[in-house]
Amino acid sequence: MAVSKAQQKAVNKYMAANYDRINLTVPKGKKDTIQAHAETQGESVNGFINRAIDRQISQDRDRGPCEAQQGPSVGGGISLHPEVLQTAKKAAQKAGETVSQFVERAVDVQAKRDEMARKMEGVQ
Repeated sequence: MAVSKAQQKAVNKYMAANYDRINLTVPKGKKDTIQAHAETQGESVNGFINRAIDRQISQDRDRGPCEAQQGPSVGGGISLHPEVLQTAKKAAQKAGETVSQFVERAVDVQAKRDEMARKMEGVQ
């Protein structure tokens, strides 16, 4: 169904009055990754990006400005070897998480594995 010029003009006017535009630039290939992830979540790319921004803003507010500015440092001061950090960044990106989220999840999973191993060995 074709959209008339009047309809398009009305939509443009509404958009200009109610929305801000942000031009997002990502490395080649990342757009496809973002689109695929958004589809798996049943949402548009715009919806996914807005959700990701809202979630990060909420997390940054919870941590406070000093911790938010520190970026990918873990635990407010734990440093990682550059190769380990790079591996964590790649894995976090593939999982659609921040580095902090990925590391938190990895630590939680490993702690559970260690607990299970201790139980199997009879050590608690």
